Amino acid sequence: MSGFNSIEKNAAFSISVLIALRMYGLFLIMPVFSVFAKTLPDSTPLLIGLALGIYGLTQAALQIPLGLASDFFGRKKIITIGLVVFIAGSIVAALSTTIYGVVIGRAIQGMGAIASTGMALIADVSRPEQRTKMMATVGMSIGLAFVLAFISGPILYGWFGMSGLFWITAGLATLALLQLHVFVKEPQSKIKKAFSFAEFKHIFKNMQLASLNISVFVLHAVMTAVFVVLPLLLVEQLGFPAENHWKMYLPVLVVSMVFFIPMIIVHEKIKKYFLFLSLALLGLAISQVLMAVFSSSLLMISALLVLYFAFFNFLEAAMPAMLSRIAGEKYRGAAMGAYSTSQFLGAFMGSGIAGFLMQKSYITVFYGTALLVMISFIAVGLFARSDK
Repeated sequence: MSGFNSIEKNAAFSISVLIALRMYGLFLIMPVFSVFAKTLPDSTPLLIGLALGIYGLTQAALQIPLGLASDFFGRKKIITIGLVVFIAGSIVAALSTTIYGVVIGRAIQGMGAIASTGMALIADVSRPEQRTKMMATVGMSIGLAFVLAFISGPILYGWFGMSGLFWITAGLATLALLQLHVFVKEPQSKIKKAFSFAEFKHIFKNMQLASLNISVFVLHAVMTAVFVVLPLLLVEQLGFPAENHWKMYLPVLVVSMVFFIPMIIVHEKIKKYFLFLSLALLGLAISQVLMAVFSSSLLMISALLVLYFAFFNFLEAAMPAMLSRIAGEKYRGAAMGAYSTSQFLGAFMGSGIAGFLMQKSYITVFYGTALLVMISFIAVGLFARSDK
């Protein structure tokens, strides 16, 4: 946190904890959800995908409206409403005994769409020269939540079942609510009080911003699709019980950091941002094809997940910082709203793609996601030629 003043240090820590608590609960179910969902009455591949991904649809629909509402009514009020709605959805999902009830609970969870409001709050409390670093700090907290969730999710599922995971998610969101009101300070002055169509017109005309929106859409579509099908493949075809999946994820995630961290350092040093984005997307596509080819080998899947997580975590950390640089002070809020919407819409579409393709076979999902990433790779090459 070097370079932060006392207000920024407190805000960076407080907001990071708040967001990490919420995101840990969200990530917690991902490694095991499809295994659980398949046991529910009336479950089908399409409904399993819908149950996991509908959260992204309602998130995408409400990111920009709630972000704009926070300009008028205050960030903390909107974040409070979002967390309460998220808690309600978690409770509905925890009490559900059918796939339809889980779909409803997940949809309600997604209505607590506070990602863009959280980004706006970060912008409110940070100086322009420290804003990228502030976002990187919050991004690292999300990355840590992601790693811990994938390690602990299968263990907690073995102890408490899926209902228990949803109750834990509700409890963590309650802690986030307390964190918000006890530790997070909101500036009295607001950045603006009016909606500007000019801002949205600009962000859709800027091809570099468009390429980032496409890339984050694809990144989260692939993540959701992979973790609809991968737990089922491990359990049903490789005989690897869901509650033991942490034994694979722990070493995989640790080793992936050996690749991910140097990538971030070199990326920031060389400053060829879109070149690294393109190379990471290409690597992600290759990892998906190879997962399909070697889907019968647990050892090879583990090795390829190292590559997948290295590229995924690099892109997840690098792209928001790129967006912040490209959008600039004037257009940053609108650009973040569009970026968050693309991210969550991708999560929804990925679950639908997985639910449709795995009716034929599990490995077709990996080929489908590889094709999707290659489309993004081409888009980045066409839209972002003038590297910054």
